[in-house]
Amino acid sequence: MTDKCTAQTTLATVLAHLIDEKPEGRVIHNLLACFPTLQELLDATEEELTAISGIGPVKAYKLISSLDLARTICSITSRPSVVRSARDVFNHLKVEMQYLPKEYFVVIGLDNKRRILFSEVVAIGSLDAAIIHPREAFRPVLKRNAEAVIFVHNHPSGDSFPSREDIEITKRLQQSGEILGIRVVDHIIIGFWRYFSLAEQGYL
Repeated sequence: MTDKCTAQTTLATVLAHLIDEKPEGRVIHNLLACFPTLQELLDATEEELTAISGIGPVKAYKLISSLDLARTICSITSRPSVVRSARDVFNHLKVEMQYLPKEYFVVIGLDNKRRILFSEVVAIGSLDAAIIHPREAFRPVLKRNAEAVIFVHNHPSGDSFPSREDIEITKRLQQSGEILGIRVVDHIIIGFWRYFSLAEQGYL
């Protein structure tokens, strides 16, 4: 079974528990047919949920409340105090980013001990590419006096392997960082349950 299938099976089990349904039942099947990923469920409105056969206002409320709580908990517990590796960053952002329908370019500012000071979305692209200029990429870093930076973006296709454009923008960002005196630690690409670190693979 693939990671994606395993994730959906787990999601079906959790959802069934939340609304007292069977994981293999019609209601959960209808729910996942409309919202096959966690990210799509997190974005669902009460009106969209109650439009699904078998989901009434009470079940919709339970789902929205539980998912909002899960999002808050994931955001808090997955944030490392110190970034030791690309996997730390992936674990920090995968819940929010891996199933996004467009490319989001995120800047993570670090202090001199590699502790996260902030993370901020600075660009949202098309299905194929995020348009990012070094000026936008480094603006929050300079504004908040970060010592170093990690860049992150997702691939909506689920394939985390970098494109030629990804490699080129990484080199451009690294050169800009050298001019500004800000260390570019990594550029990480997030796919479906996987990531690619350009630093670990020798591109930085």
